[in-house]
Amino acid sequence: MRPAKPLLLSLAVAFAAAGAFAATKPAPKASADPVPPAMLDDKSVADWIGRYVKAEGWVLVNYDVEGVRLATPEGVALKSDGLVETDIRHELFEPIMLQSGTARSGLAHWAVDCAHRQFAVLSSTAYAYNNLKGPVIVSRKGDRRLFQAPVASENDTLDAVCDAIKSGKRMQSTLKAAKST
Repeated sequence: MRPAKPLLLSLAVAFAAAGAFAATKPAPKASADPVPPAMLDDKSVADWIGRYVKAEGWVLVNYDVEGVRLATPEGVALKSDGLVETDIRHELFEPIMLQSGTARSGLAHWAVDCAHRQFAVLSSTAYAYNNLKGPVIVSRKGDRRLFQAPVASENDTLDAVCDAIKSGKRMQSTLKAAKST
């Protein structure tokens, strides 16, 4: 288990700012934590997703050392205020410790301002187990006026969201070998 790093750092910062880190007991250990991929390449990540992630309809947007980001099967929606909304799912290669417990997956609802390359987290939930399962470690509502600049691989996620709304097409997987189970 590792401390929170870039993948959920914005999630952790948002929770801390909202005072969502109340002292609670750690989440129960999953019966069998997924083994991280041996290498951080398309084939190894695709194999990891196929083995450990129940991703029916979800589309792989990108991956980094922390885990994978998946886009919702519902796609993206352009709202009347010009923001693009979508759900972004995180599946972690290794669990991370948050103040309120150990998280292995999470779901965040983003509002993306493509013109200014920024996003706001409208809601987020961290789960004890992979595949958005197990006890909820922390859940919070956000504010569509609290924008943040993307960091690290969030840039790729933001680009995929904005490209999907511009093209009118669903987001496409970044892996040719990615498979859903």
